[in-house]
Amino acid sequence: MKPSRGNDEDDGGLDSLLDTMTNVVGILVLVLIVTQMSVAEVVTRITTENKVDEESVAELNQQLEIERTELRDLEKILVNPIDIDEEKLRQELQLNKDLLARKKELLAEKKKEKNEFAIKIQKDEELAKKNQKMVADNEAKRKELETLISNSLEKKATLAAQLDKTPRVKAPADIKISIPNPRPAPPGSKQLMIICSGNRIYPVDIEAFRKDAELKAKTIVNRFNLNRDPAKGIDPEKFTQQYEKLKNPTDYFDVEYYVQGNRWPRFRLIPRENRGAIGKELVNPRSRLRRWFNGVDFTKYYARFYVLPDSFDVYVLARRFFSNNKILAGWDPQTENWTLTSHVPGGIELGPPRPKPPPPPPGSKPPAKPKPPNLID
Repeated sequence: MKPSRGNDEDDGGLDSLLDTMTNVVGILVLVLIVTQMSVAEVVTRITTENKVDEESVAELNQQLEIERTELRDLEKILVNPIDIDEEKLRQELQLNKDLLARKKELLAEKKKEKNEFAIKIQKDEELAKKNQKMVADNEAKRKELETLISNSLEKKATLAAQLDKTPRVKAPADIKISIPNPRPAPPGSKQLMIICSGNRIYPVDIEAFRKDAELKAKTIVNRFNLNRDPAKGIDPEKFTQQYEKLKNPTDYFDVEYYVQGNRWPRFRLIPRENRGAIGKELVNPRSRLRRWFNGVDFTKYYARFYVLPDSFDVYVLARRFFSNNKILAGWDPQTENWTLTSHVPGGIELGPPRPKPPPPPPGSKPPAKPKPPNLID
């Protein structure tokens, strides 16, 4: 008897289903195994990589505490606006401003003290350098003085030895000096100027120099027609150009011509070096100086000596000569740079003429005559 076709078909479908289920179960088992293996591997790796480090935990706790502190500080700052006390806040703000101002003042004072201290240090350094230089200079001077003292002692010993060998001589006779008797010059007498310079005697005929200067000045005015406009007077610039070119050397002096105050022509006498008379010429009747004196009438003149510091010795000799010859004389000591200057007569005045002074009021007394100066001693 043949089996029925319908039953065969049912058995085949069941087998297929069983095969399929078996395959699915097998696959699930494989997936489960693989999953278990992967999970185990992951757990192992995580456990290995995330191993707890006590130092890291302590550091994290410290950082956490810092964050909590900052949080508390922020909570203090972040106050509810409703709870803010404006007056207290204003006072605190003013206190902070005052504190800031005091800190600025303190900072400025510190800065000023720092600058002053820096300046003091600089000055101290400069002073130290100067002191070092001074010490070096003093040391050099000390050595120089030691050398000079040593040489002086040697010279002193040499001079002492020479002095012991030098014969004794008698001292010269004392110079007799009369007591001065200052008094005016005799009425009507004229002054004879004598300059003592370079320990030499320079007699001066001042009137001759004045007349010569007057003649030269008037010659310049006439030659260049400098006085053609009476309202403007003598042209000072043109006159000075010509006047200061003049030369008139004499046996004893060089003459320099100049204009004073752009108005007055003047001249100065400069003793020619080593051209004056020496003291011995006073006792030689044929000397140049004695011949010069012989041309002077001393009954009408008195001598006036202008003595420079280097010429007192020759003045004493000359004064003794004048005293022995009963010639009146006086003296006027001068500085080492003194030179004899003089005006030019003839009423020569440069520039526009000055207005005449007003006459004295009627009934006024004439000015008293000045007391004559003491020129004789």
